Amino acid sequence: MKYRPFTEARRRKLTAVAVENPPPPVETLDSDFVVILAALLCALICVLGLVAVARCAWIRRLSAPPSHPHPRRSGANKGLKKKVLKSLPKQTYGEDAEQAGKLSDCAICLAEFVAGEEIRVLPQCGHGFHVGCIDTWLGSHSSCPSYRQILVVARCQKCGNLPPENHVSRFLP
Repeated sequence: MKYRPFTEARRRKLTAVAVENPPPPVETLDSDFVVILAALLCALICVLGLVAVARCAWIRRLSAPPSHPHPRRSGANKGLKKKVLKSLPKQTYGEDAEQAGKLSDCAICLAEFVAGEEIRVLPQCGHGFHVGCIDTWLGSHSSCPSYRQILVVARCQKCGNLPPENHVSRFLP
């Protein structure tokens, strides 16, 4: 096909067709209307979520067995009894050269051990502390202050008693 430049008659014809058939008007949404609609949709979703949570809680409450007014706390880390505390072995710092190399300070008060001081070395983990420091700690916690591993005194399998005070007690993990 050969290129034909626009003639004046052809230009008028195209313009007349465009004027006779204008494109349909595009309806625009007001931005305030869109914001209000989005806010209402979010509010509806939040209300439905709260209703679902409340319904689930209500069903759980009705199906659960009656509970005690004051549920008991887990006794896992409440502290050791005095009898158990006294069964832990005491040692004098500086008597054993190997022990002096391993233990240098109390992790509770951060003071260095002095030769002749009484210390307690926990048999389960081998950490040593001043007797006063560790007794205070174990009165309210039943774990090693360094590793927080729960200490449990092993009872005698024959009689069920705690080991004697001067006996090195064994601890279970």
